[in-house]
Amino acid sequence: MVVVMSSTSSLVTTMRSTRSTRSTRYSTRAYSTAFVGKMRRTGGGGMDSGGGHRAVRRAHQQHDVRCCASEHGPAAFSPPFLAVLVDVQVNSSTGSQSSFEMASMQNAINSIQENGISRFDVVQNVDDEDNFVLVEVYCDVQNGPASHKETKHYEAWRDTVADMMFRPRQAKKYLTVFPEDESAWNAAKSIDKSHKSDEDLLCVHVYVSVKPGTESAFVQATLENARNSVNEAGISRFDVLQSEEDATKFLLIEVYKTSEAPAKHKETAHYATWRDTVADMMAEPRSAKKYTARFPAPGFAGWDAA
Repeated sequence: MVVVMSSTSSLVTTMRSTRSTRSTRYSTRAYSTAFVGKMRRTGGGGMDSGGGHRAVRRAHQQHDVRCCASEHGPAAFSPPFLAVLVDVQVNSSTGSQSSFEMASMQNAINSIQENGISRFDVVQNVDDEDNFVLVEVYCDVQNGPASHKETKHYEAWRDTVADMMFRPRQAKKYLTVFPEDESAWNAAKSIDKSHKSDEDLLCVHVYVSVKPGTESAFVQATLENARNSVNEAGISRFDVLQSEEDATKFLLIEVYKTSEAPAKHKETAHYATWRDTVADMMAEPRSAKKYTARFPAPGFAGWDAA
């Protein structure tokens, strides 16, 4: 099932009608909620521990292009997938934030139903509301990105947001390390499972640079931490990504259900073990940026990895 542009127009109307001057988050949630309701009515192995990418690319070449979003049967291949993080800075002019948000969610709800796409998250910077990141995860590593840019919904988004850009969009490519299970990346499949949430999800992007030669050890320690972290009550996701261009660069995407959850996470034994284990592997201090989840909506399990 694909939601075409004409069918999403009613969702845009829903979003506009619920928009408040206090914040955009309520209309954002209403927009995503309306989409999930429409979906319901219409029926709609891990990385090489050596730290390099040669085995990853070879594994992808052995699979056909059917993917996790396909309605024609089980996925034809498993992670690692390609994650493209697109950093967007919009103009500070009145209306740019909400207009970009609406256009991006309309693009996202169509994009997650493409056969080559697993996730298409939209997050907004906590400290700079003009800054957004699109987290595009392609299960069809070879053809997914190009196929996406040939779709009508991408073209409509591109043209709609063109005049909103403060600077050219910046993209970085990563390969997924964790979750290791394909289904944990499938937003279109998991979004049908709802859970209650009255608070915006906090997405923390942690940038890590390790010393050359420690990539494998870092991956192993981080996998152990991630597997335990997703079982914490306050955590929705704990994604681990490795740069496609530089195997010493990693990105941890930690998604928390409450504002108290990050502090509670750092009190756990598995976090303390990870922190101490990787301390000497760091090439430089870790840095972090905080974002608020805009799509999928916080109240739906499209965010849940477990």
